[in-house]
Amino acid sequence: MTDSGIFQSFIPEALEGRLQEGIRHAQALGAEGAEAFVSVSRSRRAKVQNGALEDLTTSKRGGLGVRVLRGGAKGVRTGIATTTDLTRADFRDLFAQAWELSALGDEDPWTRQAEPAGADDLPSRYDGRGQLLAPEDRIRRALDLEAEARRASQRVVAVREASWADGEGASLLLTQKGVRAFDLGSSCSGSIELAVEADGDRQAAWHWDIGRHPGALDLAAIGREAALKGERKLRPAQVEAGRYSVVLHPEVTVDILGIVAGMLSAEAVLKKRSLFADKLGERIASPLLTLVDDGRLPDGLGSEPWDGEGLPTRRNVLIQDGVLGTYLHTLRTAAEMGVAPTATAGRGTGSNPGVTTFNLFPERGATPVAELYRKAGDGILITELMGLHTVDPVSGDLSVGASGIRIRGGELAESVDRMTFAGNLRDFLTRIEALGDDLHWYGSSAGLSMLLADMSIGG
Repeated sequence: MTDSGIFQSFIPEALEGRLQEGIRHAQALGAEGAEAFVSVSRSRRAKVQNGALEDLTTSKRGGLGVRVLRGGAKGVRTGIATTTDLTRADFRDLFAQAWELSALGDEDPWTRQAEPAGADDLPSRYDGRGQLLAPEDRIRRALDLEAEARRASQRVVAVREASWADGEGASLLLTQKGVRAFDLGSSCSGSIELAVEADGDRQAAWHWDIGRHPGALDLAAIGREAALKGERKLRPAQVEAGRYSVVLHPEVTVDILGIVAGMLSAEAVLKKRSLFADKLGERIASPLLTLVDDGRLPDGLGSEPWDGEGLPTRRNVLIQDGVLGTYLHTLRTAAEMGVAPTATAGRGTGSNPGVTTFNLFPERGATPVAELYRKAGDGILITELMGLHTVDPVSGDLSVGASGIRIRGGELAESVDRMTFAGNLRDFLTRIEALGDDLHWYGSSAGLSMLLADMSIGG
């Protein structure tokens, strides 16, 4: 079956026709604009625990959100109505409900809609091999993942959960302007949470990976990494408070750069909730750092042909050689700030479009990881930060828990934990001394090892 046929198995032509009827009904009521966004997904999951099947599930989810725009003297009022019943013979009453709700909102002079543009010229995001797996295959893969972790380390004493999941989904945005933005994709994932023990010390660890199809996942690698994470936590020591050279693990840089991207949302900037407000064109990071969000990355797990408002996605360089190049915009924020949109809107069925990222990554560095450790000397490798959600988005101040591995003489040594990583987000960005060549993707975000100079660590 072609991608088009598969798409229609999620969102049939008849459903699309009923949504178009609803859009025309909203216009007949007097709406300046009318939109329908529908999303349907199917998923299957097998979960095992210590060699026994814990859970085997299959689910299908679907939802529809309609948005109606009512023109006013000073702008546009918006009304939204939702349903999970996609079998309804008629959606005109849902659009009528959104039309009534639009009378209650405040007028917004910056609300905009996209004109039809672009095409789906990306490689297919759908692979049907996951759907062909039998339930027994999914159970076996979950069991294999657990076995691989136990094979990787004799110190694995318990597996809280090993799971395999696969699924497919489709989405469609229709507007009265003629926008028809659709997407079809698939994914498979494996994850494991386990416990390791040595000399009476017990530590937990977790690892996962995701791909478009079953062959994209290496279960042995997932199991080995989870076991290694656990072993690295065993028998932790404490460090004296002081200033250290710090290497951030790629998983940590993913989290930090995700927070940075959130602060580069134009919505946050307009609300004065961003450390980087009024910093366009200024150096906010080390010249070594270039941060990109690319919605059209050929192999990107977050790639989509259109954003949540129907604009063709694009490559946006957020930070170029340490200089802030752009904020992330919806059509609304771009209009308010008088700039071109960045095609970075995300959408749900029950809310107005908001800023998102598609494939967020730093450009790869040139330094081998072993060389980063050598440069760090008697420093610390940070493998986990706890409490990053507490970072103050306005000041950038933070004080978070950390754990990792002591570096001695440029080599990894003992595990360390109960550290406090305090300072300002600017410290993470401006004190970068070297970037690793180990760019690694975690879903739709990538990270790499990063050497930071003179960081404050509390013992």
